[in-house]
Parts: sequence; C-alpha cells; structure tokens
Amino acid sequence: MTDGFAEQETEFDLSDTGFITDPEAGERWLSEPRPVCRGRFADGTPIWVVTRYDDVRAVLSDPRFTSRPPGDSHLTSMLSRGIPQDVVEIFDSTLLTMDGPDHARVRRLVTPALSARRMRRLEPVVEHIAHDLLDALADDAEPDLIAQYAHPLAIVVICDLLGVDERYREQWREWSESLAVALRPDPEQVAPAVRGMAGVIRELVEQRRARPQDDLISELVRVRDTDGDRLSDDELLALAMVLVQAGHDTVRNLICLGVFTFLGNPAQRELVRSGATTINAAVAELVRYAAPVKHAFRRFATDPVRLGEVTVQPGEAVQVVLAAANRDPEQFADPGELDVTTRSCPHLGFGHGAHYCLGANLAQIEAEVALTALFDRFPGVHLAVPPAEVEPRFLAPMPRLPVRLA
Repeated sequence: MTDGFAEQETEFDLSDTGFITDPEAGERWLSEPRPVCRGRFADGTPIWVVTRYDDVRAVLSDPRFTSRPPGDSHLTSMLSRGIPQDVVEIFDSTLLTMDGPDHARVRRLVTPALSARRMRRLEPVVEHIAHDLLDALADDAEPDLIAQYAHPLAIVVICDLLGVDERYREQWREWSESLAVALRPDPEQVAPAVRGMAGVIRELVEQRRARPQDDLISELVRVRDTDGDRLSDDELLALAMVLVQAGHDTVRNLICLGVFTFLGNPAQRELVRSGATTINAAVAELVRYAAPVKHAFRRFATDPVRLGEVTVQPGEAVQVVLAAANRDPEQFADPGELDVTTRSCPHLGFGHGAHYCLGANLAQIEAEVALTALFDRFPGVHLAVPPAEVEPRFLAPMPRLPVRLA
C-alpha cells in the first residue's frame, strides 16, 4: 500500500501539450482503467489520477473530497497567470468551486429551473433552431457541422434559455469560446470574456427585475430577490456563466462527437431509425462511449482517504477521468463497442453526486433533437474527408467536421 504521492513514472500529464493531443495516449487511458496512479495537472502540480468506475464514483460522492484546494492556492494560481482580481472573484463564486451548505443552497435554488420537465418544454424551440440551421446547410457543398450546426445550435439555445438578446449572440459565442480552454486559460481572452458576460448579465438582471419574462434570468432574479435563501450578485453572475459553458461547450462536443460516431457505426444508427431503440437511449450511450466531457474538475482531500492501494493525504489533488470510468470492463460489457440499446449500468459522463452536471437534461435533449433532425433531413450524410483527419483526440476538441449531405 502507498501513502502520499508515489515515486512512479507520471503517465497522465496535463502539462504536456503532446499528451493532450496524442490519440494513442488518449486511447490507453480510455481502454485501460487502472489502479489509482500519479499524474500531473496543467500547471505542473501533482495529482492522483482515478480511472476505474467504482473509484470515480467513490471520489465524486465522498464529502471528504472538496472542490476547493487548501488555503488560497487556487486564487493565487489564477492571479499568478495574469487573471485579474475582479474576474477571479466571479470564478470563485461558481458552483464548481462550492461545497457543503453553500453548494447545496445555490443548487437547490436553481435546480427546479433546469428540471427534465422544464427542459422538455424547450424541445420545440430546439427543433425550430435545428431545422433553420439545416435549411442553411442545404446548398453548401461541404459544410462544417461544428461551425455551421453544432456550435450555433448550442449557443442559440442557451441564449434563448437565459434570455440573452439576439444582438449579443455573436459576441456571446466568441466569449464562450474564450472560456472553453479551462486547462490553460489565456488572461488576454478570459478577462474580457468574463467582464463582457458579466456586463450583459447585469444589464439583463436590471431589465428582468423591472419586466420579468419567461426565461432563466427572470427566474434567477426572482430567486435572488424573494426567496429566503438568496443568491448573491456574484453567485447569480457566476451561475449564469457556468450555465453558458455547460449549455454550449458540452452540447457542441456531444453533437459533433455523436455525428462522427454514428457515421462510423451505421448499423447502430439504423437501430435508432428503425425504432429498435430510442434516441434517448442512443444519446446516453453516446455520452458514455464518445465522452464529450473527459474528466471532472479536480477534487482535494480534506482527510486521509483510502482509494484502492493508495491513501490520499489531506490537501492532495485527485483527478477523475470520466471517459476511462465509462470504459471500465468491470462495469460495461464490451466497453469499447457502441451499443445504443439500453445498458444496465449508468454512465458517469455527466459526473455523479453533488456536482452532477446541472445542464445534463438540456444537453441530452439538444443532442436528441440535433441528431434526429440531421439524419432525418440528410440520411445520406457522410464525411467529406478520411476519418483520421478529424478523429477526436483525448483532450483536444474536434476542430472541424466537414461532410457531404448526399
């Protein structure tokens, strides 16, 4: 058994750009869930890497692991990378950095607004947006489904949900792209993006406070102003920005990975088309198999915690790899194969426990609609380039997805 960080070779190294983009390294971490081992985070600090399904669930459900590093190290780290103080303060108010009573309070206030029932009411809106985007693709000889379909669909839907005015949407899209590089944020892009989003949200808050509408900002303002457990102003701002990322980056990745995966597995796509399985089950399997979210945010031990053969000491960081847990052969039969029929074991693609993804219901619905609309409208759609040119890398997003529609 091992106590503290083991003196062993570091195989999982997020500080190495080559590792992030290396398909072979990624495949090893997807296909070989292993005991807890040593790794390195993007800033070079050591982490324990957790890849087995049961170990990942244990970390994500154990209150002895917190989202906040010890002391002020997370604030110091962001400031040292040039992130301005005012931006750091907003980031420090997000659900991603909260635990315990504060996390439970904020989550309890916002969860009803993002319930599965409420998100299902958005389905006709998502369908309308998807069909408009597909209309625009019809005359394009070789459209890029990321830039022209997955990306705009995701940003328009989340803006509609929040109530962001149409005149801001192109700018909002640029800001959200700046925030998507969470491992290595660029202060020159992140700071103006956060300030810009915060400015728009503050403006919307004042407008909705005066004239409430049927959107999420209005609901959050109501919660902020009338409920006993109120949101602070920074919490409201931070929550809206987290929802933008959850409702944009993850959804975009899920749609384009779903298209790519279905194009490589036509028999599985036919099971959906024929009604042998549901699109709901198929998207759940795509989340497991294609892994639009590869890993959760780091957790930090507050007490000594035994994980397999390792004791994680207080203050040490743990990185769970959701993508690998979802390929664990101890939990999934033939985990490297796509199987769109209902699997008996739930995937961990949206996390688990208190920090389960708030946007999971929205992501599921948007992917169902986007994939159904695309393949119904263009059943002969196929890649315009060899698959190897656009094949997803482990921790690098697909840059493009050029197709021919017939």
